[in-house]
Amino acid sequence: MKRLLSLLALIACAIFPAFAVQAQGAYPTRPVKIICGFPAGTTLDIVTRIFAQKLEESLGQPFVVENKVGASGNIGAEAASRAAPDGYTLGVGGIAQAISMSMFKTINYNLVKDFEPIAYLSVSPNLLVVNASLGVNSVQELIALAMKDPGKLTYGTAGVGTAPHMSGELFSQITGVKLVHVPYRGTNQAIIDLLGGRLSLMFAPTPTAAPHVKDSRLKFLAITSLKRSSMLPDLPPLADSPGLAGFETSIWQGIWAPKGTPKEIVRRINEVMNKAAATPELKAQLAKSGAEPVIASPEQWGAYVENEVKKWAKVVEGAGIKVQ
Repeated sequence: MKRLLSLLALIACAIFPAFAVQAQGAYPTRPVKIICGFPAGTTLDIVTRIFAQKLEESLGQPFVVENKVGASGNIGAEAASRAAPDGYTLGVGGIAQAISMSMFKTINYNLVKDFEPIAYLSVSPNLLVVNASLGVNSVQELIALAMKDPGKLTYGTAGVGTAPHMSGELFSQITGVKLVHVPYRGTNQAIIDLLGGRLSLMFAPTPTAAPHVKDSRLKFLAITSLKRSSMLPDLPPLADSPGLAGFETSIWQGIWAPKGTPKEIVRRINEVMNKAAATPELKAQLAKSGAEPVIASPEQWGAYVENEVKKWAKVVEGAGIKVQ
């Protein structure tokens, strides 16, 4: 009897590792929840749902987007950070979370320490646009005008701490110009006032500004990505202007898992997303929201996020911005 039990134990030991590998490779075996901290219909929500469909098609289980809205996406990010690290709850966010790390006096998660980076979702540059009445035709001419009349030029955004606001702060800190920030409740109202000449300029999100690219009331000067965009190939990067090397304030989005999520799961999701991002179909889908896909490994994505957190901490400190 003892010999029989010993033999059964040996067989179990031999079978279990193979069974464990098979079970691990079967991920996912049930629906996966993706927590989005912004409302349905926003760019992050739309892009997340595009990738969720691709993950569902490739991995054979529903990837369900759950909107937990509030505090610039921080409520959703906190919920995702506290979920079980089993691959069945993921979180999406973006540049807003990188800025929040230093802008909010109290924040209940750490974007770098509490998450396993998985992959980019997309990136959408801002566009430096001025009212044509300013009479400037280049970034250097804009800087010269701002230097001549400090505090006269105004720029509008969707609110304090948004990526366009931080774009203006970074621009001011690098060039030494003094611009007046005018926050609005939404970007669309700001673009209306820019068209009407009630604002001098904007660092406008691509989806908001691009439809007006042929409007004679506006002058498009630059794009805030490090390279030209396929959507607006004639617009030079702001980083190409003298004294602005390395300037980048694109609106990026990405996906994370709670810290401790198995690397095999992280890699599997990353591979599916990168494969989808390379297809013309997904590129066309993202372009409708003014976004482009970015292919990167989890390590590359994580390093980018960490650098963004550090970059915006310096800008926030320099601007003296703090939100309760």
